Amino acid sequence: MALCNRASPRLTAIGPLPPGQFSTLPPRYQATRPTRTHSRLRRAVKFGAFGLLFASLGFAAAATPLVPGLLDVTRYRSDEDSLRAFVPEDDEAREVDDFINHHPLAAKMRHNPDMIESRPHMRLPEALRRHNLTGGALLGPGRITVPPVCWTEKGGKSFVSISHLGTDMCGHPGIVHGGLLATMLDEGLARCCFGALPHNVGVTARLEINYKKPVQAGTYVVMRARTMRVEGRKAWVEGHLETLAANGEEPVILAQASALNITWHPSLSRHERNQLRGQRGFTMWLTGLSASGKSTVATALEQHLLHLGVAAYRLDGDNVRFGLNKDLGFSEKDRNENIRRIAEVAKLFADSSTVAITSFISPYRADRQVARELHAQAGQNNDDAIPFIEIFVDVPLEVAEQRDPKGLYKKARAGEIKDFTGISAPYEEPLSPEIIIRTDKSSVEECVAQIADWLIKEGLISTSKTT
Repeated sequence: MALCNRASPRLTAIGPLPPGQFSTLPPRYQATRPTRTHSRLRRAVKFGAFGLLFASLGFAAAATPLVPGLLDVTRYRSDEDSLRAFVPEDDEAREVDDFINHHPLAAKMRHNPDMIESRPHMRLPEALRRHNLTGGALLGPGRITVPPVCWTEKGGKSFVSISHLGTDMCGHPGIVHGGLLATMLDEGLARCCFGALPHNVGVTARLEINYKKPVQAGTYVVMRARTMRVEGRKAWVEGHLETLAANGEEPVILAQASALNITWHPSLSRHERNQLRGQRGFTMWLTGLSASGKSTVATALEQHLLHLGVAAYRLDGDNVRFGLNKDLGFSEKDRNENIRRIAEVAKLFADSSTVAITSFISPYRADRQVARELHAQAGQNNDDAIPFIEIFVDVPLEVAEQRDPKGLYKKARAGEIKDFTGISAPYEEPLSPEIIIRTDKSSVEECVAQIADWLIKEGLISTSKTT
């Protein structure tokens, strides 16, 4: 079979393939770069590492724009510019590049008005490309010799590419490593369906590969893919790698693959959500002894904010202990977990542009610091921060014990309740809370006004009622 595959005639020959293996090159073109001396252990480690990268990264070049902070599309070249961006730096690259660009398959693709030609890896800015797997680490002499030339049908219907695989990507001697082929199929099948998916991008959810024939190093391969079905965020794609055959010859299938690709759910940023709702979400964390007045103040504060037109919701023992945290007791370990869960829920409320008001004893500084840090972490992605406001409801123990509306202090003194905060378990006062209120010296209304004034001063709420 006369196949139109070749490698540089200046390279030294590998020699014949083992029996039963298929060569994609005519004998006079079965040539390679001089092999380097590697121990079997070093070779195994090298390609084992590649395998891990292939499995974890998927189509690295295609997914790069998904990385937060890299979505500035003005930094990416257009398809047309990507074709001019690559300049071969040596004779081998020039020969390979010339061969691909003047091959009849390339001419055929260019005559199809529905096919868009590009070199996708060259669309990446240099600063990103050098950290990219297929556009950086695997691209160059002895590897993927030149950036693959690709054609994508409008609407994400089909995909064709031509690549040259060098001699430093072997598994068995002279045979291209299957991990490299898997990565190429992963990228190609994903890239095929981009135009059919929302946002014109997706990630690989599942990839199945059937290796049919070994691929000799130093050869040209063609990838063909077609989008078979699209349902919302999902696209099913099938494709294969084949030899680059001469006119009139049938190509040989080297590997077949099928993939499921998905795109993410669209979502608003926290800043956009705050703007649309006309208010900012934040958490007010009331802490203090039992019977200090936390729940009373929290209830009045929630009502006050709602009257101002500010969406607010109160979390306390009545609506948390009997649902979300009904499996927890009052040991130190369970108290810690109780506060962690409450902090996560409060953060979700605040993230939705709702004011979360929590009223829990939360006796340990470390737990309250965990809650604060959870909120702080939410503001690290160039989005609006979620303010965390610690409010210390400060009353002396004797005042709280005198109030004792549920008789808990009396039971704790009698030894009927173990690990009761302030009696048989410690309460660690906040060291630097944003607000301190004294319910033994101020009325509930005065405490609420003190908190509201602080919120207005900080620009978190306004005095005018919203509708």
